[in-house]
Amino acid sequence: MTTLIPRWMMADPLKVLLSKEAAAIKRSCAGCANEKRCVSPFGDTVVRCLKGRPYGKKCKQYEVAHD
Repeated sequence: MTTLIPRWMMADPLKVLLSKEAAAIKRSCAGCANEKRCVSPFGDTVVRCLKGRPYGKKCKQYEVAHD
Protein backbone atom coordinates (compact mmCIF):
# COMPACT_ATOMS: atom_id res chain seq x y z
CA MET A 1 0.00 0.00 0.00
CA THR A 2 1.41 3.38 -0.96
CA THR A 3 0.76 6.67 0.74
CA LEU A 4 0.81 9.83 -1.30
CA ILE A 5 2.37 12.88 0.29
CA PRO A 6 2.13 16.48 -0.89
CA ARG A 7 4.84 17.81 -3.17
CA TRP A 8 6.07 20.38 -0.62
CA MET A 9 6.99 17.54 1.74
CA MET A 10 9.46 16.18 -0.82
CA ALA A 11 11.77 19.17 -0.22
CA ASP A 12 14.64 19.45 2.24
CA PRO A 13 13.61 17.68 5.49
CA LEU A 14 14.75 20.64 7.60
CA LYS A 15 12.52 23.04 5.66
CA VAL A 16 9.58 20.65 6.01
CA LEU A 17 10.10 20.41 9.77
CA LEU A 18 10.40 24.18 10.17
CA SER A 19 7.25 24.79 8.15
CA LYS A 20 5.28 22.25 10.20
CA GLU A 21 6.44 23.84 13.47
CA ALA A 22 5.59 27.35 12.23
CA ALA A 23 2.10 26.20 11.24
CA ALA A 24 1.54 24.62 14.65
CA ILE A 25 2.52 27.86 16.40
CA LYS A 26 0.08 29.85 14.25
CA ARG A 27 -2.77 27.53 15.32
CA SER A 28 -2.02 27.68 19.06
CA CYS A 29 -3.04 30.11 21.80
CA ALA A 30 0.56 30.96 22.66
CA GLY A 31 0.97 34.68 23.24
CA CYS A 32 -2.73 35.45 23.65
CA ALA A 33 -3.67 38.27 26.05
CA ASN A 34 -6.56 36.15 27.36
CA GLU A 35 -4.46 33.31 28.75
CA LYS A 36 -3.93 32.97 32.49
CA ARG A 37 -1.72 30.57 34.40
CA CYS A 38 -3.40 29.07 37.46
CA VAL A 39 -2.28 26.60 40.09
CA SER A 40 -4.57 23.60 40.44
CA PRO A 41 -5.43 22.13 43.87
CA PHE A 42 -2.97 19.32 43.08
CA GLY A 43 -0.04 21.74 42.66
CA ASP A 44 0.12 21.63 38.85
CA THR A 45 0.30 24.79 36.75
CA VAL A 46 -2.66 24.97 34.37
CA VAL A 47 -3.20 27.47 31.56
CA ARG A 48 -6.78 28.73 31.16
CA CYS A 49 -8.55 31.04 28.73
CA LEU A 50 -10.16 34.09 30.35
CA LYS A 51 -12.85 34.10 27.63
CA GLY A 52 -14.10 30.66 28.66
CA ARG A 53 -12.89 28.98 25.48
CA PRO A 54 -10.90 25.71 25.41
CA TYR A 55 -7.19 26.50 25.66
CA GLY A 56 -4.83 25.26 22.96
CA LYS A 57 -6.62 26.10 19.71
CA LYS A 58 -6.60 29.68 18.45
CA CYS A 59 -10.06 31.22 18.30
CA LYS A 60 -11.61 34.39 16.89
CA GLN A 61 -11.11 36.15 20.24
CA TYR A 62 -7.30 35.86 20.04
CA GLU A 63 -5.59 39.09 21.12
CA VAL A 64 -1.85 39.74 21.04
CA ALA A 65 -0.41 40.23 24.52
CA HIS A 66 1.49 43.50 24.93
CA ASP A 67 4.25 43.03 27.51
